[in-house]
Amino acid sequence: MADHGIASVGHQPQASVATAAARLAPPGPAAFRPPWQVLAQDIAALPAWATFGQRVAPLLRNLTLATGTGQAHLWLPEPDRPAPPTAPPAPRSPLARDDPPAWPGARAMMPVHDGQREIAVLVVTDRPGAPPPAVPTSALRETADIVALLLHEVTAQETLRVRARHAEDLQVRARRIEADLGAALEAERRRLATWVLTGANRHLAEVAERRRDFAAAVHDDPSRAPAALGALRSAVDDLLDTFRAVVRGVHPSTLRARGTAAALGELAAALPRRIRCTGDLGRRVGWEIESGVYHAAAAALAALPASADDALLVHFSRTAGRLAVRVSDPAGSVPRLRIALADDARRLAALGGGLHCHPSLADMAVIDIWLPESLTGTDDPGPPPSA
Repeated sequence: MADHGIASVGHQPQASVATAAARLAPPGPAAFRPPWQVLAQDIAALPAWATFGQRVAPLLRNLTLATGTGQAHLWLPEPDRPAPPTAPPAPRSPLARDDPPAWPGARAMMPVHDGQREIAVLVVTDRPGAPPPAVPTSALRETADIVALLLHEVTAQETLRVRARHAEDLQVRARRIEADLGAALEAERRRLATWVLTGANRHLAEVAERRRDFAAAVHDDPSRAPAALGALRSAVDDLLDTFRAVVRGVHPSTLRARGTAAALGELAAALPRRIRCTGDLGRRVGWEIESGVYHAAAAALAALPASADDALLVHFSRTAGRLAVRVSDPAGSVPRLRIALADDARRLAALGGGLHCHPSLADMAVIDIWLPESLTGTDDPGPPPSA
């Protein structure tokens, strides 16, 4: 527990305890009052920005008045540190005068509890040169209850501040992820448009030209019509093959039927370069995960040189709750790959994964791709614990 802004902090020699003395309280009535009156009349009148030390001081001064010749203190443990041996070991009740004192000069002690947890101790000590003080058990107990209430308020305020900061951090993170997903969506739209328009426009122009040839043959030279019709049919088949290739690239049937590793193996087999696949991704996971890993790995294969003497190495693995694909190429260029795969890296990062291009110790270009097993948002650890 932190000192909560107590201005009158002292430390017992070799005891590591914080002590707020009642003599540091502002002037007030010279007669003891019930602690609840101190709360209602003195503490409630303090401004909202008053520290815990300023709030607890009237209670300690009032408790000192109840002891007559004693001195009231509040013991608070230091942050993240257990109570030292010289501190009171969770007293079960105020110490009577015939009990061995835990501190030199201690006449009475009362633990302050938050539920079952001890969070502070009220201590009444002898005043130097004064006769032994009285031990006001009821005043100790009532004061301890109000101190517990004040400490609970401090803890609640700190928890609120921590959670507010965490909520702000989550909002910033959500905006960043939204921007990343928007950018990735636009990149995918441009890529699909390029795939469709580049090949389809060329084949559509071919189909249109073959149709005109066929129409001219029918009109001018019917003997050429069968050959012109065959050319038109071949152009239409090429156009359909182009659309099928686009559909397979976007939504391969093997990916849905057998998973990411099988779909990438099928894609690798269709490429002109030798590719060796090893490893396994384990049991099937959600479509959004499998397709995310597949398309990132497919983009990585497309970004690498189509022809080279050395084979590409593709390794599948599943560790620490995430699916991973590593693509290694002796002929690859890491700087060029980082540029070519920037959109894919941003998309995977928005989904809680990543794509990292780096050189290996063997001077190979390595592309590491990974996504978590599920996109449930459980990667948020929550706010840090309050002090």
